[in-house]
Amino acid sequence: MVRVDEEMEEPITAQEEDKLMARITALLDAERPGVLVLEDYDKGALTERVITGAIAAAHARAIPVAVDPKKRNFFTYRGADLFKPNLKELREGLKIDLRAGDLEGVGASVRALEERLGNRASLITLSEHGVYAHHAGEEVVLPAHPRKIVDVSGAGDTVIATAALCLAQGLPLRTLAAWSNLAGGLVCEQVGVVPVDKEQLTREAERLAL
Repeated sequence: MVRVDEEMEEPITAQEEDKLMARITALLDAERPGVLVLEDYDKGALTERVITGAIAAAHARAIPVAVDPKKRNFFTYRGADLFKPNLKELREGLKIDLRAGDLEGVGASVRALEERLGNRASLITLSEHGVYAHHAGEEVVLPAHPRKIVDVSGAGDTVIATAALCLAQGLPLRTLAAWSNLAGGLVCEQVGVVPVDKEQLTREAERLAL
């Protein structure tokens, strides 16, 4: 079987930016969400103007912003409340060579990132090495849970969704990292992009006393 994708990656036009920003602000006013998630795939919709405008609009309404970045606009997300690159994205963004198992190096890189980006908290996914989280001098390092990995598709999306929910609830950094780490691992046990099963997630969290 072969899948052929055809897509455009050019940034949207100024007129399209106007329409998108109008829609974002209208939804923020109408829905008053607990958190705004910016999931970047480098496909051109999230331009510098949209990113900065969306973060400003959310913060003006006291809504925190969680970000799953990509390379093109890596340092445009200034002031985000939670910034969640994976290790590859962290390497590319900072232009450094960094091993997943080098937790001291990961910590130093995250501190350098936060100095430059001004984000409040960071969550770095490290694949089989688990996750690293940092906020206001607090560091959390959690190992990956043993899993029968079938398909990693959608794991990053699950992590940012779970982390954003925890952020909206104002939960501690360790809780945010632990639940995100657990949810990301659970979806890797199934084929394809699947939603995390709430009951299974709750059972696993209770079993692990998270």
